[in-house]
Amino acid sequence: MTSPDSLSGHPFHNLRLRIRLPFFRTLGLLAAVLLQAGALPAEDPHQPRNIEGRRGMVVAAHPLAAEAGMAMLQLGGNAVDAALATAFALNVVEPFASGLGGGGFMVIHLAEGNKTTVINFREKAPQASFPEMFLEEGKPSRRLQTAHGLSVGVPGAPAGWDYALKTYGTRTLKDVIEKAIRYAEEGFTVSPTFSRINKDEYEKLLLNSGEESVYLNNGFPYEPGDTFRNPELAETLRIMADGGVEEFYTGLIAEKIASAVRGHGGLLTLSDLAAYNVREEPPLYGQYKNLTIATCQPPGAGGLHVIQLLNMLESRDVKKWGPNSTEYIHFFSEALRFVFADRARWMGDPQEVTVPVKALIGKKHAAAVAGRIQPDRILGSYPPADFPETEHEKTSTTHLCVVDRWGNIVSLTQSIESFFGSGIVPKGTGFLLNNQLGDFADSTRSPNAPGPNRRPVSSMGPMIVFQDKTPFLVLGSPGGTRIFSTLGQILINVVEFGMNMDEAIEAPRFFSYSVEGAPRPIHYESRIPSEALDRLMALGHSLEKRSPYDRYFGGAQGILIRADKNLLIGGADSRRDGHGLGY
Repeated sequence: MTSPDSLSGHPFHNLRLRIRLPFFRTLGLLAAVLLQAGALPAEDPHQPRNIEGRRGMVVAAHPLAAEAGMAMLQLGGNAVDAALATAFALNVVEPFASGLGGGGFMVIHLAEGNKTTVINFREKAPQASFPEMFLEEGKPSRRLQTAHGLSVGVPGAPAGWDYALKTYGTRTLKDVIEKAIRYAEEGFTVSPTFSRINKDEYEKLLLNSGEESVYLNNGFPYEPGDTFRNPELAETLRIMADGGVEEFYTGLIAEKIASAVRGHGGLLTLSDLAAYNVREEPPLYGQYKNLTIATCQPPGAGGLHVIQLLNMLESRDVKKWGPNSTEYIHFFSEALRFVFADRARWMGDPQEVTVPVKALIGKKHAAAVAGRIQPDRILGSYPPADFPETEHEKTSTTHLCVVDRWGNIVSLTQSIESFFGSGIVPKGTGFLLNNQLGDFADSTRSPNAPGPNRRPVSSMGPMIVFQDKTPFLVLGSPGGTRIFSTLGQILINVVEFGMNMDEAIEAPRFFSYSVEGAPRPIHYESRIPSEALDRLMALGHSLEKRSPYDRYFGGAQGILIRADKNLLIGGADSRRDGHGLGY
């Protein structure tokens, strides 16, 4: 996609720069003077800052979204009410990551009855989908998978949010949408994160929404400090608040969605929208020492892969290795490569294909894989497991965590896939449609091949972690296939390395994977010590340097629950615009 520098080709770009530069130079000089005078503190945005509370907490990817959730808690709403107020608000203030046109997974824990459940509102492929739908001249087409009507799945977010609210919430749809409508009407200040991503996805937005797109400022990307308003989205939300989510799936909004997808060559129809169904499912459970991880089942595979990684790490003295050590990064990266091999071989929609979940998260499988990892070299070949019973994800998505005064908990990950999704905005609605069907595999023989009504495999893995059967940690992250690597590292940072919540989130990250059994480089944040990197290269790893706090590795949110101190400790990732509030 276009870099910010490549916008110089736009006919009015240079003129706009000439108009703006004197103003920003003046601002810069003023800021410098104020800093020297001590009027402005030179704060490091990446310095770990734990958020504390005793009665409730909301942690989300934007301050205004966290405020919407906290307002709901303080009005007496429960964790589900607050989570949905936050989710709706994120559609407005972080529209490039999630929204009405997307889907996701939600893990809910109810203190009364000690019940934990999962809401699966993942997008579905249209009825007319077929295995070869993303092939052009017999080869996979990235264009069709990312910026075309064929990439749009049936959105599940409105149905999932509504189901959770009616089943486990206490407020009305109008109540939880109220703040989002206000933000959309009144507007908010564009952050550097919003602006950078807007510039990165500029070409896609121009292609599929045109210069008049609400997600462009008179045909240009938004700059930091601009005010972003979305009156069309406010009206869409108001229609749903008054008429219910049925308006989205069978009313005028549905007609606009089907028309937009059809106009961009897609397959989605009014019948597909009307037939969408939410799945409530039991959690997938995994065990690491005295911790129990509750997460979503496939096709939400992120939590399953975290359990696989933890099972392998359990056989090693991770605490002795320490954070950022060669031994830890080497073993974790090799384990990741085996996980990716299993993912490619076995992952799919379990309602359409057989997924050997119990075997994949079994301790026996983990021990066999861990036993193959050598301490003095990379293996170079990473075959999938062969059980007798038979990467196109982008860096978008968002996560939020909520704990209320009664001990109810929500861990919710939602997405429109790539940043700004498909770039398609149904006329007059103000929201973006997903490009989630690009998560299907290239191979028509894969268990994750496209097909009618299938839900593509996702790396989303919202989780609630219990320690000796007591809620201990609420965690999740965006980041595509980096999600399970990020979540695994944060868990180890807390449990083995003794870090507090935000410290664990802000700590340096790394990631590796395999393709068809062959290793790929270790991507690492540049804060990892050079001595460890030198030793990794000596073991045979190739390395890919990333910026010190790179959004490539996601934007995690977490809440540590210290029941012994009646204390909630939150952490919000500075790699994006993470923010938390407690009371």
